[in-house]
Amino acid sequence: MVRGRPSRGAAQRSPVSKGAGRVVRDPAPLSMSALFPSVLMRSPFDDDDERDLDEEFPLGDGTADVETTVRCPYCDQAVEIALDPGGGSAQQYVEDCQVCCRPWHVSVTYLSDGRADVTVTALEA
Repeated sequence: MVRGRPSRGAAQRSPVSKGAGRVVRDPAPLSMSALFPSVLMRSPFDDDDERDLDEEFPLGDGTADVETTVRCPYCDQAVEIALDPGGGSAQQYVEDCQVCCRPWHVSVTYLSDGRADVTVTALEA
């Protein structure tokens, strides 16, 4: 038998340190939540994102539209688009149609109750 190593067939035990007449067992490994109790461990794909948006960017009663369906001004297809209430109460940006890939001018205005008034027009070239 080699000193410090268990022989074959010996039961595995937790490491022990001996010094100054006392026996000290090494602590068990800690989990991430034990090491960092103030950090909330979450996946970026959690389903709580919509609730978090409502808490961070309250509009009216604390809820705001985060998606809507619009009709493409070019191909006339219904397309669902995501909305970002954190971008402010009045927003304007360019987004491409998911069907025909042509660009739109999107105007979003959040009302006091959190509903979004969305207008999509053809982008003038």
